[in-house]
Amino acid sequence: MLFHRLCTLFIFQGLALAGIGDICRSSVGSGTCKTVTSCTTGFAVDGACPNDPGTVKCCIQAACTDNSGQCLDSSRLTCAGGTFKTGLCPGGANVKCCPKAAAPPTPAPKPTDAFVAYIRRVHTLATQYGGTRPANQLVMEWLRHIEYNTFQWQQLIGGVDDGFTAYVEAAGVTFIDNFLDPEYGIEVKASHLGATMNGVFLQGQPSGTSTNRADVTGWGGDWMTFYGEWRRDVDTQPDGRQYCLTNMANNVTPSTFKLRDLIEDADGFNIGMRLRANPSLNIADEFERNFASGYKSRMKNFVEGRFGTRANAQAIARTMLLPVGDVVVDAGRVLLFQQQGGTLVKLFFFLSEAEKNSLTQGFADRLYQIVDTEKKQFGT
Repeated sequence: MLFHRLCTLFIFQGLALAGIGDICRSSVGSGTCKTVTSCTTGFAVDGACPNDPGTVKCCIQAACTDNSGQCLDSSRLTCAGGTFKTGLCPGGANVKCCPKAAAPPTPAPKPTDAFVAYIRRVHTLATQYGGTRPANQLVMEWLRHIEYNTFQWQQLIGGVDDGFTAYVEAAGVTFIDNFLDPEYGIEVKASHLGATMNGVFLQGQPSGTSTNRADVTGWGGDWMTFYGEWRRDVDTQPDGRQYCLTNMANNVTPSTFKLRDLIEDADGFNIGMRLRANPSLNIADEFERNFASGYKSRMKNFVEGRFGTRANAQAIARTMLLPVGDVVVDAGRVLLFQQQGGTLVKLFFFLSEAEKNSLTQGFADRLYQIVDTEKKQFGT
């Protein structure tokens, strides 16, 4: 009997010694016995864990009476949600209400998000469609199929897969031809970008200071048209270099070679070359990467990738305006000259060396002027 009483006494003594982690109760609420330093999400109350060391107290977690936050010991803890508020918590004067930290704002959708989703949808359809052409190429062809699939374009880089065009249309995809550029905030024409990219993807980049049909699908075609424009205005603006600096690739002066055109030329070249070099890449991912951060160095990458140096840019611009022995390109060049400069436009071949040098130097100088502006803006 005595042994039973002694055992019972020891059991009750063990229960009285509330250990760390045990439930505790006080006049301001229930909590858990913890060391004061580990009570970081509430406030500590004396006397609710009497048989434990003085460093162990009842840690109580309580919401503010207006449900705006959590009651904390303001003498030991900081309020991540801002400034402590008084009068909303039980306990001593040190117990104050810490408002809930504001949730981080939901990132606003980028203007290009819808376009990337659209490209991703078309790429998925291209993968399902199959055929002999790569899915990335089919997406490029879809982008250009309305405006850049004329007889001249078919002669230049081939026609599009009409079967795939019908397949995408049957899937209910609406054609999107414009989106806002993340750097300049101007509308970019997706069809021209896609046509440029398609040419680069198929033809690649020529060596040295030579040109090829891929150039004509992008910057080269714009440059030919711009030459005709200069010849149209030559009586009032005879200085070729100054004409380029004033009129080429800006948002101020009306021109056939607008800044929008150069953006399309640059992105088409940069993405087209990456996809050509690595067929495992997804065109939608490349568009997304370009819109996320790639645009910050697009002009630098384009100019350095296609031209290399200022001297090469001038030499390549010169080659682009001269006959190269390609019947399709040579005939197209004259046509583009005449569209802006008139039927009797003076061909670049017949200009003086000084005129040729001035104009092509203006082309190179304007490109590097744009690259310098980009570097200053983004530190690239």
